[in-house]
Formats: sequence, structure tokens, C-alpha cells
Amino acid sequence: MPLKAVGSDVDGTLTVRRGDLRVSVHAIRGIRLLESRGVKVILVSGNSLPVTAGLSVYLGSSGPVVAENGCVIMYRGQIYHVCSGRPPEGLLRKLQDLGLRPSWQNEFRYHDMAFFMPRGVDENSKAELLRAVSEIAEAHGLRVLWSGYAVHINPGNGKGEGLLRALELIGVSASEAAAIGDGENDLDMLSVVPISGCPGDAAPAVKVKVKFVARGRGGAGFLEFARWLLAKGERN
Repeated sequence: MPLKAVGSDVDGTLTVRRGDLRVSVHAIRGIRLLESRGVKVILVSGNSLPVTAGLSVYLGSSGPVVAENGCVIMYRGQIYHVCSGRPPEGLLRKLQDLGLRPSWQNEFRYHDMAFFMPRGVDENSKAELLRAVSEIAEAHGLRVLWSGYAVHINPGNGKGEGLLRALELIGVSASEAAAIGDGENDLDMLSVVPISGCPGDAAPAVKVKVKFVARGRGGAGFLEFARWLLAKGERN
């Protein structure tokens, strides 16, 4: 079936590389290329809705905007809530007691709350903290998503459900869509479409699950994926 939409993560996928949050000029070229061929780009991010929606405007993507790891969608000025509720304040205080730092974007979030790791924490301590956070969140029936940038406490089913709902809004089936991401919180999104990709510096757990691993990092990898998708469509 012809490709009609591409769901894309933002941080680490449309930015210069993992850990560098500057938007990649290569990613902008990739978005404009897909849009010029009639393929709608859907931003699917762990960021808050105002940040993700603003990026969509300036990047030139025409699809719905999916924020908060699938919990909230905006399309044509209307907001759709995929998730319900939010983590209780007592749980959020427990995370701060562990040393996690709340994201400034939490003030603008409806459902998914994000926290940064303590400064200077090593990988072993980070893993221990994630286990502790998971125990606390799961006791409340909530999911913990690690994006590689922040810990998200999420009351929904992740980016995959958000992308599927966004596709419904524009009348596109999952079989007509592709997705790209770099982090472990992108895995469920990458699994709900038949064609998936990742930048060359994606997390190892992502690389083994996708059909296309780009050579370039971040946005350069996104541009590679966009070109590969369009060339694949022409061959078919």
C-alpha cells in the first residue's frame, strides 16, 4: 500500500544526535521532502503538548501532534486525550525524595510527568534508580518510560496507542504508515506499523527491532530514512 504517514520521535531523532537537543537541519530537509511527496509527518514525543505543537508548526509537519508519550493529541486545533488521570502528588514527591528533578514542562502536562536523573549519576546508580521508580509507579498502576533523557511516569499505553489514534484522525491505516525513533520509549510505536527505522546512534534495544538502521546520527539518520522510504515506494 502507498505510504501516507510517518510517525517520528523528536529528541534524538529530529535533533543533531542523542544528547544534543538542537534541531537538525537534515531532519528539516527530511520532513519537507516527505511532505512534498504527500506523506504526512506526525510528531510523536515525550515532550509536553505546547512544545511538540510549536515544533510541528516551525518544522512544517502537517499531521496530528502526539505528546506526552502518546497521552495527548492535537489536530486542527482540537485536543484529544488518550490517557486519563495523572500521577498522584504523593508519588511525585517520593520521586523527588529519591533525587529526581522534575521537568519544567510538568507545569504544562496533562497526564505524563517527566523527571531528570540527578546530576552526575553513573550508569549503575541510574539503573538502580529506575528500578526504584518502577516499583513506586507500578504500585499505583502506572508505567515508567525511560527516553534516554528523562524518566516518564505515564498512565497510558505509550506512543504506539497515540500514533494509532492520530492515524485514525487522518483516515490512514497502520499498514499505510511508518515510524522512526531512537529510544526505548519508542519501541511500542515502532511495533504498530509495518515499516520502522532508527538513527545510527539509537539505543541498542531499538536497533535490533527496526527494519532500517541509518548510518547517520539523529536528524541525518531521519533524512536517510525518509529517502529510503520514498525510494522503496517508487520501487514498489
